[in-house]
Amino acid sequence: MAPRLEAYSMAVLPGYSMEHDGFDDGRMQHAEGVLVGLRRCSVDAACGEIDQVSQRHRLDGRRVAKALVRLAQDVEPEADSNATAVARFEWGALLAGGQRS
Repeated sequence: MAPRLEAYSMAVLPGYSMEHDGFDDGRMQHAEGVLVGLRRCSVDAACGEIDQVSQRHRLDGRRVAKALVRLAQDVEPEADSNATAVARFEWGALLAGGQRS
């Protein structure tokens, strides 16, 4: 399990680039890792939360996950304003240390 946790830590490392070709399972793992770190929950709970949020807002889970990771890295959001807005709404308070923007 230790190698998997190392992958999660990459999601919040400054300077880590998300500019890879396409969306892969690794990015979903990064988003799960962000939630594991923020909520101190299990990987399964984090995965379930991303799924629930994407269903509730009727967005693809990969788009929501990517927006969450970009917000956690504090990098410029992409043009996908719907996914960014959802990620800010759902997790902005956690990312801001308890203050919702």
